[in-house]
Amino acid sequence: MKIAIAGAGAMGCRFGYMLMDAGADVTLIDGWQAHIDAIRQQGLYVETETTQKHYPIPAMLADEAEGHFDVIILFTKAMQMESMLKKIQPVLGSAKVVMTLSNGLGNIDTLANYVPRDVIYAGVTLWSCELEGPGHIRATGSGNIELQPIASSDTAMEEQVVALFNRAGLNTEISENVLLSIWKKAAFNSVMNTYCALLDCNVGEFGKLTMALDLATSVIKEFVQVAVSQGIPLTEEMVLNTVKKVFDPRESGHHYPSMHQDLQKGRLTEIDYLNGAIARIGEQENIPVPVNRLLTQLIHAKEQR
Repeated sequence: MKIAIAGAGAMGCRFGYMLMDAGADVTLIDGWQAHIDAIRQQGLYVETETTQKHYPIPAMLADEAEGHFDVIILFTKAMQMESMLKKIQPVLGSAKVVMTLSNGLGNIDTLANYVPRDVIYAGVTLWSCELEGPGHIRATGSGNIELQPIASSDTAMEEQVVALFNRAGLNTEISENVLLSIWKKAAFNSVMNTYCALLDCNVGEFGKLTMALDLATSVIKEFVQVAVSQGIPLTEEMVLNTVKKVFDPRESGHHYPSMHQDLQKGRLTEIDYLNGAIARIGEQENIPVPVNRLLTQLIHAKEQR
């Protein structure tokens, strides 16, 4: 199976080398020239808890994208997805599956402006990774994936994708309600990404704070009220169970979430697609969302600084 990963940052690269190990023909696509050059010259350098290895994965710049791919996986930040889709239009037409695993709310609608809904797969993942520099990632912890075709009836392709992902050790299953999973993941990220970025800590360090669960719950309560207003049956318990689980160092306790990484490297964050999305929808629905509004403003303040 020929796979292109559009948005070959930390997570895109992690999926790339794992799928390559499982026998897939993988190409990485990104807009960062130095990153693509490094991968072309020496392969993707992957550090894990126990190994260091270079993977010779083909890589190309987004505005040079060409070729035919069975599956295209979008791993860009939510605010960069439309730009990426415009650049890779020459390769979108041949794809049987175009998948978004990006964080945040609204990605399916963006994707539907560029490809037919019957090729769209949406999903969420709890895998994590860190981009250490051009062509260099550090992959720690484990995770899983929930996927769902939005409108496809091609069960054979669905089975092929899931089988390949599981051969790669990506722990993938088909969801019965991917929108619920997306909102649950967005709520989780609106806790872990935002607080770790503001407090300059990793997941485990946040979890050790005596007030961690109170801080988390204040975000989640608002998130659940907004989700229910949109017909999404999200509950506080769903999100809190996931939050508590990742505090364990054996899970993702040592991980610095992507928003923390973005601020450390002077990049804009996905805040408007996480807490900011809840602040926006809540205000439209006349639902009080003071915590998520404040956290959104604080992250934007850090971006400005």
